[in-house]
Amino acid sequence: FYRKDAMILDLRYNTGGNVHDEVLKFLSQRTYLNWKYREGKLSPQSNFGPADKPIVLLINEQSLSDAEVTAAGFKALKLGKIIGMGTYRWIIFTSGAGLVDGSFVRLPGWGCYSIDGKDLELTGVDPDIQVGMNFEDRINKRDPQLDRAIEEILKQLK
Repeated sequence: FYRKDAMILDLRYNTGGNVHDEVLKFLSQRTYLNWKYREGKLSPQSNFGPADKPIVLLINEQSLSDAEVTAAGFKALKLGKIIGMGTYRWIIFTSGAGLVDGSFVRLPGWGCYSIDGKDLELTGVDPDIQVGMNFEDRINKRDPQLDRAIEEILKQLK
């Protein structure tokens, strides 16, 4: 991303994990100083500054768990536009316990809430620009969501 003009981050069909914090820390970095070598030109520090450039996030109905947490953070931090369809609404963290018969059970342990108190398990994350994708699109290898993301990036680069 260091030598690119923009980024499209695709979280469609992402079933989670636990990387949202690192992804959001990386994406929210901004340039904070310039360097100038002797007789040289001013240039941004060599660290990444992703938030200085246009970013679009793609989500859909199959973005769930940590992908939803990442999308919620992306929206809260105002890192860019979100395009696609609303997320799956499956954001709950479980913990497990062993039972006396040797089996194992997992139970919901805690939920995930937006800064304004919305339960993301109930609301999910909605895109800024809703773009669906149907069966015919898939069969014909069309991706209207990605096409719209590219269109948005190009608008921002003008």
